Amino acid sequence: MQNPDAEKITLTRRGPVAHVVLNRPGKLNALDEECLDLLAQRFTEIDRDDDVRAVVLSGAGRCFCAGADLGLVSGIAGEPTAFDGFLRRWHEVFGVIEACGKPTIAAVHGFALAGGFELVQVCDLLVLAESATIGDQHANFGLFPGGGSTQRLPRMVPRRIANWLLLSGEGIDSATALDIGLANRVVPDDEVVGAAQEVALVLAERSLLASRAIKTSIRTGAELPLAEALDVERAIAVEHMASADARHGLASFQSRGTPNFGFRRDEQPLDEPAHAETGAGR
Repeated sequence: MQNPDAEKITLTRRGPVAHVVLNRPGKLNALDEECLDLLAQRFTEIDRDDDVRAVVLSGAGRCFCAGADLGLVSGIAGEPTAFDGFLRRWHEVFGVIEACGKPTIAAVHGFALAGGFELVQVCDLLVLAESATIGDQHANFGLFPGGGSTQRLPRMVPRRIANWLLLSGEGIDSATALDIGLANRVVPDDEVVGAAQEVALVLAERSLLASRAIKTSIRTGAELPLAEALDVERAIAVEHMASADARHGLASFQSRGTPNFGFRRDEQPLDEPAHAETGAGR
């Protein structure tokens, strides 16, 4: 049984990578209002902490996340004002995660279903355990996926695939998720967090300014017609190319050197602690 005083969302550091863990294993990491508040707090801290260069999001216990807390949803589902307020807060918090300037990697084991599947969709990348299942189960119970799937999923995979996943409520295995482009990497079950850490370290070596600019361009342009999206891209490119990171990158390219944007794995001590307290909020 979980310690009732344990934090529902924990934050630790492994080198330049922040690890955010959904920590309600006894509730299958279901998200309640406190979880939403803590997720917003953690990702806001991460975004402000220049020592953090990438983020891994995972779940404690036997799964990633079963979705929204059923007890909470059942209690307010028939009250339009209360349920609308909950969904507004859900979207606001998921928007904070999606807008985080640091690359985010979901490390999913067990299953990520319903709201857990929607949480995966707001991360930049997905590392999936071989035996994991992901999908949206709302249709199985006559419910509506109001946490973002009807809008984000059709932007991530072909429309007919999104239609099937949302209308059927069927889950998909890791091989299928990789095949349709929902997952970036599939690894053995006991390696999922370690593999996500390795992906995060690759991204940690990149320019934080460039990563933030790329994420902003992708996110903004996805909502616009192509011509307008290209205008957005051009404006961001012009601003970024005047930055110190861009100048350093161009100079390194011209000299055939390797740029250093603040973190290089080959310059780190081999005995670096696996976990350190986050520098956020100092």
